[in-house]
Amino acid sequence: MHGPNRGNPYDDTLLAKFESIYTDSGDYSSTMLVLNVEQGLPVLPEWLCFNRVTARIRQGFDVGPARFLFSGSGGHVEGNFSPHEAFAIGGTNSVRGYEEGAVGSGRSYAVGSGEVSFRMFGPLEGVVFGDYGSDLGSGPKVPGDPAGARGKPGSGYGYGVGIRVDSPLGPLRLEYAFNDRQARRFHFGVGYRN
Repeated sequence: MHGPNRGNPYDDTLLAKFESIYTDSGDYSSTMLVLNVEQGLPVLPEWLCFNRVTARIRQGFDVGPARFLFSGSGGHVEGNFSPHEAFAIGGTNSVRGYEEGAVGSGRSYAVGSGEVSFRMFGPLEGVVFGDYGSDLGSGPKVPGDPAGARGKPGSGYGYGVGIRVDSPLGPLRLEYAFNDRQARRFHFGVGYRN
């Protein structure tokens, strides 16, 4: 990777970050909205200058013994940024059924997810889920087009089943997912999806 201004093997940036979180309770069935804004500050003229905005929303509710959870996230980065600052789409906390970042790397992105969970016995919970993510056609606009060079599709979906076990660290998640490219994989996570 070469710096966009000088051809050096590294980039310099100073980053300012703002995060705002709204939640109506700490409960799994609550509403949560998170807004992040990051600004690359060009203290010196050759330093990177960019603005990245991301938003996440989650809404859960109970219907009888079932719990429904819908979540979405999206973002955009504008300005002069290095390729590793692009949004990686795919993986355990994005589109399950894909490896981390295997759907795409974009200047913009959107990911949506829906799941239904239900108590089985004791601390064990079963879940059925579906995810979709896209780089919104922005993959080629990332410096060097890393997604295009690696043949990433830019959009994709996954679906599957899983189990959760309550633990002091939050729920332990084991999920088995299929994707739209006829691949399948296990995912293991701690806590609820971002």
